[in-house]
Amino acid sequence: MQPARTASRRTLPGAIALCIATFGAALPAHANGYPDQPIRIVVPYGPGGTGDVIARFVGKRLSADLKQSVIVENKAGAAGSIGANYVAHADADGYTLLLAYTSEMVINPLVQKGVAYNVTRDFAPIALAGSTPLLLVANPAVPAKDIDSLVKLAKDKPGTITYATAGTGSPADIAGALLAKDAGIKILPVPYKGGSQAVTDTVSGVVNIYFSGMPPAVPFVKSGRLNALGVTSATPSPALPDVPALAAKGYPRLDLAGWFGFFVPKGVPADRQQLLHDRIIAALQAPEVRQGLAVQGVQTANMSVAAFADFVQSEQRKYSALIKELNISAE
Repeated sequence: MQPARTASRRTLPGAIALCIATFGAALPAHANGYPDQPIRIVVPYGPGGTGDVIARFVGKRLSADLKQSVIVENKAGAAGSIGANYVAHADADGYTLLLAYTSEMVINPLVQKGVAYNVTRDFAPIALAGSTPLLLVANPAVPAKDIDSLVKLAKDKPGTITYATAGTGSPADIAGALLAKDAGIKILPVPYKGGSQAVTDTVSGVVNIYFSGMPPAVPFVKSGRLNALGVTSATPSPALPDVPALAAKGYPRLDLAGWFGFFVPKGVPADRQQLLHDRIIAALQAPEVRQGLAVQGVQTANMSVAAFADFVQSEQRKYSALIKELNISAE
């Protein structure tokens, strides 16, 4: 028996090495020591908006997973273009990410003059974070409790209803212009620099209605300080299941769910891009993240990098046609 025991001892190191090689390869490994310093997620809007909420949910999970600090940095301005341009020209080392919205990646290059970045040239798509419809809300003083009564009011008193936007060509601007065209009504846009102030002024009655992102507006709806008239999607949002989908209420083109995605500067090494994709998707699929975002009206997604890149291109084509049709001019 002794020879057999000796042979086992001699082969044990080899067996351990084989197990490490076999199972270690199956475990997600860091890419050549990356990351060995803090990662920044740049949100091109102020704190409190949908993108900020997503970035902080994902950043917390990502930090625990990578054993590295993940810092959310807000760089607001120019409807998201300032933050996007910052990341576009950051070092391509995988330590600076952009959590972008439909505006920065699709709309701004079409409606803003002098945008200093090119989406195809300057960015590499990493992961689709999720989508969220816009929520059409009205100040309670507006005598309209649903989309039909709002349209009737606008027809009875043309040009008296104001709607907030986050600037020319913003999703709220496009949604308002599309509603006006398809309903045959005249409503007046009031531009804001960002969604937070637009929500605040709708609550206070400075403007009548607003196609808001879900997270900023939902608390005011639940507290009764705003009335929800509909969501820009084909089906109701799980966050407000009793609020109807406008696409099902006679406005099929108001299926305009916005989306958020993670991007890095073009040139980040492929292994780092893949690691980020895998870890971000894992974070988004974690129950506490998925459920936390669902409460905010964000439905997370699991899409490959290639499918995400194709999706961005399809969105660029869709919004290019809409902006042309609605005659939305570049600023």
